[in-house]
Amino acid sequence: MVTNLHIPKDSAFDPARDGFGFRNPVGEVAVGSGGGPLFRRLGAVLYGKGLCFGMVAMALRRFSERSPDVSDHPLAELLPSREVLDEIRRYHVRQYTPRAVLAAVWDWLRSRGGRTDGVLGRLRLTGENPHLICFGPAANRRFLRCLLRAHAVAPYRVEAADGETRVYVYDPNYPGDRGRYVLFRRDASGDIKEFQYEGFGTRWGWGISLFPLSAIGDTARPRLRAIP
Repeated sequence: MVTNLHIPKDSAFDPARDGFGFRNPVGEVAVGSGGGPLFRRLGAVLYGKGLCFGMVAMALRRFSERSPDVSDHPLAELLPSREVLDEIRRYHVRQYTPRAVLAAVWDWLRSRGGRTDGVLGRLRLTGENPHLICFGPAANRRFLRCLLRAHAVAPYRVEAADGETRVYVYDPNYPGDRGRYVLFRRDASGDIKEFQYEGFGTRWGWGISLFPLSAIGDTARPRLRAIP
């Protein structure tokens, strides 16, 4: 039997509406073509492996500040135009600011190197200052490999069943998919000791940590327009 543990009050986050309708871009699409060779090389470092952090952060921020204004189109209606991708990159790069780096390092240390202990108790879902879930390095010999392949998703619902908890997420690698969740398993004593999501998981040397959306700072910009 599955029990719904937590859906934030007045929250109806839907990956098929509040997430982007296109897949997380990689390679040249993610990097962009402007700014000359030097900027493209820097872009390859910052964006070349994808814009998952920027897409998730932008989705959470727009959802938390949603407006009844008819010009505020759901992200799912936006096409990957240059304007939209530039805005995603603007969000994505903010993870490298000192404030964001400090927040990320603090939570990694707080979780004792990306361990699952206490993650569910601290997790804030969509709403005021929600968390991004970040899959990254644990304190082991796979640290650098996992750091380079880190991934971010947006949690929006938690359900529990016997011996496990599911945290449903918006993953920009799978646009519109409402069925994706991070699985947390409990040991015989009832403590969370393991997580699994796609190829990310405790058993493969991955860590998991929480990143507060507020750590990216002010991102106010004019609303993006849907392209017919």
